[in-house]
Amino acid sequence: MHVMIELTIALLFLGIFAGLLSGFFGIGSGIILVPAYIFLFEFLNFPKEIIPFLATGTSMTTMALVIPNAARTHYKNGNVDTDVLRIVFLVGLLFAFLGRYISFFFESTTLQIIIAVSLTLAALQLIFDISPKQASKEINKVELILVIAAIASLTSIVGIGGGILMIPYFKFRGLSMHKAIGTSSVMGFSFALSSSIAVFLFVPEAAKELDYLIGAAFYPAILIVGLSSIYFARVGANLSSNTQGDILKKAFAILVILAAFRVFYSTFL
Repeated sequence: MHVMIELTIALLFLGIFAGLLSGFFGIGSGIILVPAYIFLFEFLNFPKEIIPFLATGTSMTTMALVIPNAARTHYKNGNVDTDVLRIVFLVGLLFAFLGRYISFFFESTTLQIIIAVSLTLAALQLIFDISPKQASKEINKVELILVIAAIASLTSIVGIGGGILMIPYFKFRGLSMHKAIGTSSVMGFSFALSSSIAVFLFVPEAAKELDYLIGAAFYPAILIVGLSSIYFARVGANLSSNTQGDILKKAFAILVILAAFRVFYSTFL
């Protein structure tokens, strides 16, 4: 009982932290959740060979609970490019599912390396705001489908959401910042929803013997972190409009890099 109380408190604080930062910076909370879940499952002594798979699955399932509220708000505010969605929403669903299926066959070490590298690159993108110059506003359908298919597959594998890649791409293709964020949010929901379905279908044998799992997702984390993140993401979004966030963004990115190195360390320990 004592351990469960401590775990609940830790997950509650994780949800608050993830919600505030994802709302503040306009990025998916997976960049925070995946390393946190890896550390959590190590603390709970889950089998090492399935920890990365459970961490990414729990992260995507948590985001499936958190993202819809933000996506609906963006849509109501007119900040979603429906022409883009008509082309690639189903593409996102399909390739996110495929990415999750592919990750089912990865060795634990391989998946943790991919996660750590992805976290590091995402953090560097935050620090340097790497983004191509704006191109033609006319979006090539084939290019759009290929880009979204690649992003959906990758984000499903690493469990960190696709906004950090989609927002620069949509800006590159002429969308305003508001529409880039809003359209990315809706697409992120398609990735998380599809990945969550796959989480319940592709379950390692070792996970079937563990408590508190539904499929390959740890449901206490989904409920506690997900519900607390929903509220505090709004708080973070409100704070961002009144705060100079450059220093905080760099500090957050450094924290993500340190978490990535911790994942590397645990992989080869």
